[in-house]
Amino acid sequence: MLVQAPDLPRMLCMKGTKYYGLYTYKNAWDAEKKRSYRVKGSTKCVGIMVSGDKTGKIKWSDEFLSEYPALESLISQRDEKGNITFSPLDEETQTITVKDALSAQRYHAGATWVLDHIIADTPLVKALNRTFGKYNLNKKILSLSYFLNLSEGNAMTRYENFAATHRLPWQHTLTSSAITRIFQNISSEQIDRFVAKLNLLSIDESKQDCRTKYWALDSTSISTYSTNLSKSSYGHNKDGDNLPQVNVLMVVDQQTGEPVYYRTYNGNVPDIVTVKHLLQEHARIRLDSNAVFVADKGYGSVANIHRFYQNKTSFLINLKTSFSICRNIFDEARLDLFDPLNFNEDINNSCTTREITWSYPVNFKTDCKRAPRLKEKMYMHIYYDREIFNAHQRTITTNISKVAKMLQKGETLSPALKHIKDTFLIESVSSDGSITYSTNRKALDDYLKMKGVRILVSNEVKDPIEAYKAYFDRNEVEYAFRLFKQRLGFNRMRVSSNDSLEGKAFIQFIATSIAIMLRKRIANALKDNPKLKLAYDSEPVVLDKLDSIIETRFSFGSYYSEVVGGLKELFKALGIPEPSEELAQEAYEADTEAEEKDLFEEELEQEIQTPYQALE
Repeated sequence: MLVQAPDLPRMLCMKGTKYYGLYTYKNAWDAEKKRSYRVKGSTKCVGIMVSGDKTGKIKWSDEFLSEYPALESLISQRDEKGNITFSPLDEETQTITVKDALSAQRYHAGATWVLDHIIADTPLVKALNRTFGKYNLNKKILSLSYFLNLSEGNAMTRYENFAATHRLPWQHTLTSSAITRIFQNISSEQIDRFVAKLNLLSIDESKQDCRTKYWALDSTSISTYSTNLSKSSYGHNKDGDNLPQVNVLMVVDQQTGEPVYYRTYNGNVPDIVTVKHLLQEHARIRLDSNAVFVADKGYGSVANIHRFYQNKTSFLINLKTSFSICRNIFDEARLDLFDPLNFNEDINNSCTTREITWSYPVNFKTDCKRAPRLKEKMYMHIYYDREIFNAHQRTITTNISKVAKMLQKGETLSPALKHIKDTFLIESVSSDGSITYSTNRKALDDYLKMKGVRILVSNEVKDPIEAYKAYFDRNEVEYAFRLFKQRLGFNRMRVSSNDSLEGKAFIQFIATSIAIMLRKRIANALKDNPKLKLAYDSEPVVLDKLDSIIETRFSFGSYYSEVVGGLKELFKALGIPEPSEELAQEAYEADTEAEEKDLFEEELEQEIQTPYQALE
């Protein structure tokens, strides 16, 4: 049944690179040539032909629908003569023709559906859209990141086959050469803008959140066989590879897993040196001053603590117990730690806190010994785990006894056992020339003194239980970072040119961020519902199970296969709606490459809303 057509402006149907769009325009009269002409710059894309041809169903842009709201309740069609006809939209009676059924595409869709909702409305996806939105580069970055998470590898030659069978933000084919161009189109300047926008959006989002924000600071090394990368150098390789490496630093919100900061740097730069640059960046891009940086022993040094104070930045750092200040504070707190009243069942540790005064120079530009010094409070939280101490004591006692017996039998010691002999045994020669051994108790006591002891220092966190939980939550992020580094194939860069390095490393960073956000969402669901039995073994198992959900897509819409078993419970626990089994209308995306800059195609990309723009 046809209905009264809305009074629409004149339109042109023109083809971009591959697909047809409808464009409004304005005419003006040329008095000299006595003819009308189209006003330059007045052409505006208002719709796209869903069929990919000049005829068929029309998908209108949101802006055009706001001008002509009656179109929202109508199905718009364009015929061979260019006339636009309208019929009522009745989803309940909509049917699928044989032609539609034969042309239907089926995609594994459950996993990407969940990832879409994990990142929806987060600063991560908003910053991606605002920085890389032109020519759909944001959707291509997300698609490649989804591929890395679902394929458990980073060989981009496999992407083309993967995209043919999986629902993705950018559904169309990307060849290996097209992917290389994407890497090359992601510049250091764009990444810098992305990080700045990411931080501003994170600050805006957290204004309504009164909780103390803890940011996990961590870095890793990515090995490479290439000798052409300017940032690759030999350094402390965290995977034990005898290869040059590129280092990557991340700062992550421990509560949500969302990334806050990211950069790549030379492989020969140790962790302890990166704090200076991070704090400079903290000031330059105005990272949230209310967050507490949580760092491991690799970042703990007197100089770095000075820098945190100088930059008025909050920190929570695990200090190496070999530091003299740690050994001295433990001696002072020993009696309190051994008091049963200071044992806390929540953390299974004895704990106590000492408030000290930390003296630091005004800056590092002057002689620190002569420069005026400032003083601030510092909280030193000391923890003692009796089980860890007992385990070390049992191990070293067993090894000392073993070495003594081997010596009595004249057996050869390995280098490790020889070290135990030299350190913990005292050799004595009797008057008859026989050799006896006794335990060097001073060396043994010194070795065991700090076993089971952990010392966390902070200028902000006063409560030792809160500090302990915040630090171990940071460990969970570190574990996830390293786990996904291995699972996503990030222990090898697999890039051979500087033109592609930043782009590929950035996409791997986005993929890792999404993976950590998924892990944190699941962890938080389990924490909120401890009795809940999730269909959960590990992230790869969950994603594999979700991949069993199939989307069937037609020219005018799509539907999903049913969600059964433990997956229903999983969707509910994660707070994510199940994909609908009902037929729903869905726009067809225009397929355009980033390097194609046809005017009308560019307008088409900017004006037409696709399903994935719901993420913006």
